[in-house]
Amino acid sequence: MVENVQTIELSPLFITGMWRSGTTLISRMINNHPEFDVTYDTVHFLRFSFNRYNPISDKKNVRALISDTKERLKKRYQLEFSVEEVLDDLSGTPNYASLYDSIMKNLHLKKSGKETWGEKTNLAWSNIPDFLEMYPQGRVIHIIRDPRAVLLSWKKFTNAPGNDYLDSVLNSYDSMAKAVEFDETYKSKRYVNIIYEELVTDPCGTIQRACHKLEIDYLDKMIDQPAFTDMHGKSWKSNSVHGQNMSGIYTDTLDKWKHGLNEWEIAFCEIITCDLLNKFGYEKERVNYKRSVINEAISELTKSNLAAEGLIRFLLTGDSFERYPSDPTDEKNWKS
Repeated sequence: MVENVQTIELSPLFITGMWRSGTTLISRMINNHPEFDVTYDTVHFLRFSFNRYNPISDKKNVRALISDTKERLKKRYQLEFSVEEVLDDLSGTPNYASLYDSIMKNLHLKKSGKETWGEKTNLAWSNIPDFLEMYPQGRVIHIIRDPRAVLLSWKKFTNAPGNDYLDSVLNSYDSMAKAVEFDETYKSKRYVNIIYEELVTDPCGTIQRACHKLEIDYLDKMIDQPAFTDMHGKSWKSNSVHGQNMSGIYTDTLDKWKHGLNEWEIAFCEIITCDLLNKFGYEKERVNYKRSVINEAISELTKSNLAAEGLIRFLLTGDSFERYPSDPTDEKNWKS
């Protein structure tokens, strides 16, 4: 149950999608716009704060939310803001929308001098309805990437043990399914889903189409790669897992999954996401797979309790999900 959301007339931006899907890249593009200050991997209000401090009308809970956010950001990212200034900027009865806005303004907009804030949080598409309820004039970018490419990248990137990386397939399925649903539900809203492969092969055209739906003035500097900056204002570099020195927008890794994944991994991914692959214009490698390939996929899946549980739940209920292999709100799971 969402408590005391209370909408306010603001138009911030929320970016989400699968891990390893280009969410940070699109955040850097929008951040190049003179009107937008877009964070990534910092506040994560909808993950760490939203609906966790109820009743939010209680002054003690309001201060606790702000103080906890400040402590986490200082400890994890060496970022700071004033608790008292956030409190001073609140007017009327505090609610999650006004708290989110005040934190983002004090942490970012007061320093950058920009007008509108944005935030990127991976695996948070289920919070898109909450975000648009808080900010009816808000903007949302939901990015989709080929689930086979996500699987390979996550396999190389994650610290999850054993075959837990296979759980990404059901996450990809859920993201794609929700994108199809939201495209219809929010067709009158400033919601847009972007396909990663289109973003990197035609950045200008893709950003222009997104800006049109989001009612943002397109500027060429949005695809000015050397101007991309990180959370501290320094030059941003892509965190590619493929051993190449890459910066900004590149297409070299689009098809690496074809040679980087085992046949059984491709088979598992394609069988699960089959109908959605077609919807987003991705071609399957094969229509049918040999029994030996399927048997190997089954054998490998059973080595991961996490992936096996997710698959069984999906087969029995049709429910996919968004989840990390470990709890991202638990400090012991944060990367140094």
